[in-house]
Amino acid sequence: MGSVDVHEPPPAGLRGARRRPAAALRPFIVNYTGFETEFTAPRRRLELPTGFVTLVFTFTEGLWVTRTEGLATTRLRPASRAMISGPRTVPAIGVHSGAVRGLEVNMSPLGAYRLFGIPMAHFEDAHVDLLDVLGPSGRHLADRLQSLPSWPERFALLDEVFCGRLERGPAAAPEVRGALALLWADSGSLARATAETGWSARNLRARFREQVGLSPKGMARVFRLQHALRLLSAGMAGAQVAAVCGFHDQAHLSREVKAMTGLSPSGFVRLRGGLPPGSALDRLPGRITSVVLAG
Repeated sequence: MGSVDVHEPPPAGLRGARRRPAAALRPFIVNYTGFETEFTAPRRRLELPTGFVTLVFTFTEGLWVTRTEGLATTRLRPASRAMISGPRTVPAIGVHSGAVRGLEVNMSPLGAYRLFGIPMAHFEDAHVDLLDVLGPSGRHLADRLQSLPSWPERFALLDEVFCGRLERGPAAAPEVRGALALLWADSGSLARATAETGWSARNLRARFREQVGLSPKGMARVFRLQHALRLLSAGMAGAQVAAVCGFHDQAHLSREVKAMTGLSPSGFVRLRGGLPPGSALDRLPGRITSVVLAG
């Protein structure tokens, strides 16, 4: 189901494959990515807020994850065989032992709402085990995926599983979908987004928490952060980024970037190294999702 898409080669030490889902799933799921790392030493990745949902299946041990509002963490917990990370406003840190293997599914929050069929507030700023979402049908999915001999066959199994869930879950409200699109186009347009739904701000917040997982204000912060990181990585000066993205001033930009990534704007630029959005380091096209941390 579906064809294999051609992507840029992965970074040295990383092997795998990436493919879009079956056509029927493309309004809900962005991509599938199979990964195999062969680094000789442990690596730390800073995973940035994107507004999307990530489902990770691990086929080997040696992967640890944590949520943090800074980069100093006191405890990392082993990743379960299948784990979901919902929309969030703080970074996560993933650490792997150097050699790890698994599969990742990236989907929109409205796609996750449709496919999992539960309120998205369940995923807010938390890692959730797949068994809590799919029940017994998800119990052996990681094992089934691991037992298959190739990435195309694993991707085909995911197509089968998710296509089978398309008619089970609720559809997102058109008003929520429209407000999300407006916030992505202009993350400072909270009042306009609310007005165009015809709902009260309270009703919109409740529907966003149900169908998106974050409040409209939370998603606006994430979208504005993504816009700012794109401009910073392209070399735009901080004062100009602050003005273009609607921050009060450069100090406000610095506080938000620090709060949501754990890095200063200059620290982000240095570690990012000029990579464009959607690079081989990133999980999503057009987004800045990840930074490799030193040490």
